[in-house]
Amino acid sequence: MTYAVMRQLWGNDSILSQRATIISYAKEKGLTLDDEMIEFENSKLPLEERRRFREFIHSLSGGNIIIVERIEVLSYDMQEAIMVINCMLSRDISLHIAINHIEVTAQTGLSEILPILMKLKSDEEKSKTDTRVGRPKGRKSSSKFDIYLSEILEGLKNGKSVSALARELGISRSSLKDYIESRQLKKIVDDSWLQEAKNRIKTVEQKDMQLSCTFDNNLKPIQKGK
Repeated sequence: MTYAVMRQLWGNDSILSQRATIISYAKEKGLTLDDEMIEFENSKLPLEERRRFREFIHSLSGGNIIIVERIEVLSYDMQEAIMVINCMLSRDISLHIAINHIEVTAQTGLSEILPILMKLKSDEEKSKTDTRVGRPKGRKSSSKFDIYLSEILEGLKNGKSVSALARELGISRSSLKDYIESRQLKKIVDDSWLQEAKNRIKTVEQKDMQLSCTFDNNLKPIQKGK
């Protein structure tokens, strides 16, 4: 089954626009849309309050495909988006992000999905601070090294040193080191970012939010009235 998943997003494309993008993408990829799920609730609701979405995720099975127009349909929060993606991949459910022309599967490389998640994080931080004057402390601005992100990630994954990467890219070692540290790229490459997401999922399970799909046998339908 292939599902078009849409959500009313604040200040973004309408449901009709999302549907049109998804239909066009599905046609391009040779996919047949079987059904759709639409969320009309407040787009800023945290995952734990999105009952309809969580029930939908738990109704899926291996081999199902989800198509969204953009990653914000899953969540505006990077950590929540990682949880949802991890949940789907652990159950062999693939995700297509139409505007990025990306299919996310268990085999998807970090260099392919990471820039989208990092932009989500950047947008999240901006939304929390854009009413303040100037650039608040701790807020990450865009960097001239962002264009090298894929090469940097691949190099770190292959065990290259910062010095070697800097030489290959023709950039300052100290500046590259600062860039890698500020964006925690080494942590991301060794997948500790996913481990943190899984740890958070365990905490979620303890609160009976029922989103983690790590162990299918532990999944239970969300009970009405809870």
